[in-house]
Amino acid sequence: MKHTKKLLFVMTLLASNISFAGSAESIISQDQGNGLVQALTKDYNQSDSSCGGNGSPSFLCTGIMLHGSEPTKDHVWNPTKAEKKSDGVSFSYLRHDSKYSELAYRFDSGYIVYQIFGSPSDKIDLEYNCFFPVDGSTDGREFAGCGAHENYPSESGSCESQGIHTAYEWKKHYQSTSGSKSEHQCSFDVRDGASSTSYNFAQGLAAMKLISDESMHIQNEVRASLWQDDIGDELPIQAFFYLEGSKSVGLKEAKSYQEDYYNTTGIAIPVIKLTLPNKSSEDAKFKFSRKEQAI
Repeated sequence: MKHTKKLLFVMTLLASNISFAGSAESIISQDQGNGLVQALTKDYNQSDSSCGGNGSPSFLCTGIMLHGSEPTKDHVWNPTKAEKKSDGVSFSYLRHDSKYSELAYRFDSGYIVYQIFGSPSDKIDLEYNCFFPVDGSTDGREFAGCGAHENYPSESGSCESQGIHTAYEWKKHYQSTSGSKSEHQCSFDVRDGASSTSYNFAQGLAAMKLISDESMHIQNEVRASLWQDDIGDELPIQAFFYLEGSKSVGLKEAKSYQEDYYNTTGIAIPVIKLTLPNKSSEDAKFKFSRKEQAI
């Protein structure tokens, strides 16, 4: 995307000469971790319907964009083989009015990226293309995961292509099949430069509320364009996270991402604990501990 960025303080440390093997103290200070938690909590609690106009959807400056992951032989920030095959990377959007209780594939860890309007100036802007109120089964869709699903070629294209423009129209279409609703649903267009993207994204969030019994337990999906391999220092990674309740697995995974990222880029990115809500009356929570850092 080509939106103008608002500069924020970058909570990174260039400490490539420090050996952290077996270190009892993290090079990331408690104040830095607390600042990150405060920033994420503020982002989570925002409610703006746009970021300054109909071409600036609210995810540009509010909420939290996160990517569930698991360790692989490659860097966790490089697109996987499956993502390259589908020509896109999936994220989920978390905000107080966009809640869910688990991640795709029951992932226990992952990373959070900066909002585009709050990203450091030396990072690239990710290109977000479409939004599904619940998981869109995007591996089987054309147009980088934003188009029609192979099982519903004439009924699952973008919402705009089918004359679907409101949350209520989306819900009616979503519930009109006796088959897979995830595959049958349509996506809202949020591409930079497309028309009415603020409205489209707001309707997508409203659609989640209309099916809250389902969306509370199925993460939403934002499709982003692929980026090149091995550009970790250019990616707008704000934090690595693990899910509360998965400490024996998730924390180990998140610390491995942090350590690999530091060894590769010389940049220290905090690990945080993310607690997802189990019901609509609960809120997500974020916590930082120096004892849980690998570096």
